[in-house]
Amino acid sequence: MKIKRLLTALQRRLSRLTDWRLVRWNRLASHQQRWYLRRFLKWQPIDLVLDVGGNAGQFAQLVRAAGYQGWIISFEPLPDMAAQLRRLAEADGRWQVVEKALGEQPGRASLQVTSTSPMSSLLEPVQDPSSAMAQFSEVRRRLDVELITLDDFLREDPRAQAAQSIYLKLDVQGFEMPVLNGARRSLGKVAAIQAELGVATVYHGQTQYRELLAWLHEAGYVPSLFTAHDYELFPEMIDFDAHFVRADILAASLQARQAQRAAAGLRQLDA
Repeated sequence: MKIKRLLTALQRRLSRLTDWRLVRWNRLASHQQRWYLRRFLKWQPIDLVLDVGGNAGQFAQLVRAAGYQGWIISFEPLPDMAAQLRRLAEADGRWQVVEKALGEQPGRASLQVTSTSPMSSLLEPVQDPSSAMAQFSEVRRRLDVELITLDDFLREDPRAQAAQSIYLKLDVQGFEMPVLNGARRSLGKVAAIQAELGVATVYHGQTQYRELLAWLHEAGYVPSLFTAHDYELFPEMIDFDAHFVRADILAASLQARQAQRAAAGLRQLDA
């Protein structure tokens, strides 16, 4: 046991010093996301993270582990999950929880609460007994929830009003397009978007990955990272996480880098 503890401690130390670590290949995605967020948050001065689909706080805690110290706002319409988030937020001190769902228009909607909370959606799950997802997406009850738009929230919330560079994370089980359509006026403040892109049809009317890629392209975002897929239902791919950055921010960064290199070259010539 002593040798095992020593090896574990050595692995952690090497991970911190070299960013090398031993991971199971089918769990590579979470490590890639942590690496990406750590680098991105150093590169871009994000002053607000919007965690849409907060669930049990997995993403917010991942952002904290990546070094982000600013404000997080989590949107979670499930009351039990929202209560769990509030407990975490109180201990954090810079984390706000909004117990509402986001959509294209304000109003009310029916949330399909499934046997596993991360699969709950504003869309009706496809009832296919032959699908491996059937055991996770069985509807246990339907909950009437309030819908707001991201545009309205960012205009009315004081903390959101002050934000200049927003990181938007979406995990809304096929409801990505309505959320984004309700945020069109605010995209000038959204520097980056992370979204779970659906491949398999799990919900009726869900946003498919091709639609979302086209929408983001038209809105001025370019891909920054497609992570490895955590295979739980091999060989079927249900969804995957993708990261996008606004094209004008990326172009400005590349121009600044070229200018720095040119200046460094001139200094070398002068020397």
